[in-house]
Amino acid sequence: MKVAVVTGGAGAIGTAICTQLVARGYYVLAVDVDIAGLERLPAGVTGVLTDLSAPDFYQHVLTAVDDAGGSCDLLVNNAGIVTVGSIELADPAVIRREQLINLHAPILLTHALLPLLRQSRGQIISVASLASMLPLAESPVYCASKAGLRAFMLSMSLWEKETGVRISLVHPGAVDTPMLRHEATHGGSALNFLSEPLKPETIANAVVANLDRPRLEKCVPRHDGWLVKIVGITPGVLQHIRPLLERAAQSGLQKYPRRNGITLGSP
Repeated sequence: MKVAVVTGGAGAIGTAICTQLVARGYYVLAVDVDIAGLERLPAGVTGVLTDLSAPDFYQHVLTAVDDAGGSCDLLVNNAGIVTVGSIELADPAVIRREQLINLHAPILLTHALLPLLRQSRGQIISVASLASMLPLAESPVYCASKAGLRAFMLSMSLWEKETGVRISLVHPGAVDTPMLRHEATHGGSALNFLSEPLKPETIANAVVANLDRPRLEKCVPRHDGWLVKIVGITPGVLQHIRPLLERAAQSGLQKYPRRNGITLGSP
């Protein structure tokens, strides 16, 4: 049986990924700090309770992999957190934690598991974000961490011939998760609502599709990906068109909390 490690496995997207991988015959190690969420995962998933911001978190993952037979065929770097607001008002400890979870953890886990992934000629799939290519004023630390993750994965892809380990990136737009609900009610970017937020299962589908047809990068939805790439060619243009994009997104931003029964300032 193939073994997969999925970070953020107890979250909305992580749960969908774990469920689909079990259906594909994988034995899944779901890494998360959420005890209750790990306990809700389906049969075929073993929870690995650890904090990705801890210095030695990957040792707990390696122990779990060893207990599962000592092999690893797939690493899915899915965990991510976001804080919104002005960088000058942010708590340095919160900034550090966001970078540790979103960027440092995938790098350290790749380093730790790469020998096993080389043996199995396995695969690493990272869930980054369209924000890795389209900066958002309201979440600069998140954008920086996801841009760093994208650069790391693209660098790893240059070693595919030597390692035999396939590299893939999935870039979601806004996804209907507790994280997005927090952003919607606590000052997150209106640009998240240019399109209808996606379901977690849609992102899981994009991740698992790489098992059959690996792609270096996939943007979900595709049309948002093209917009982001066009803007990325000339980043200075964003300063001029941002007000237009935000006005276009206001309708979606206003509808989203009402549709989900949440109010401004709610958890």
